[in-house]
Amino acid sequence: MLIFSQKADENLASLVKAVDEVQKSNAKLGTVVVGVSGVEAADLEQLQSTHKLTTPLTIAVNKDGPSRYTLNKEAAVTVLVYKKGGTISKNFAFKDTKSAAEKASDIAKAAEEAVK
Repeated sequence: MLIFSQKADENLASLVKAVDEVQKSNAKLGTVVVGVSGVEAADLEQLQSTHKLTTPLTIAVNKDGPSRYTLNKEAAVTVLVYKKGGTISKNFAFKDTKSAAEKASDIAKAAEEAVK
């Protein structure tokens, strides 16, 4: 699962915590949070230290994210859930991190289904 976020805040932390719970019981689930569009390493480090997240957090080399993903610049959070082999099974896009946090359980459920 890839989570691209244009903001590192409490709402993103809520989303990542939901995914962390799935990952604890599903070693096959590989999740990475990628900061794009101005998210700095210090922002993610603060989030990591405050919330003790187990999901890796990193910054995209290209500020708009990997070009092959053609991320929507209007989406503050984009979640790509993929199955083994790289086939994307679910794609979520949210205009703000609050909307993403509100759908954290749906995203976690999609992650569980992807590793079955």
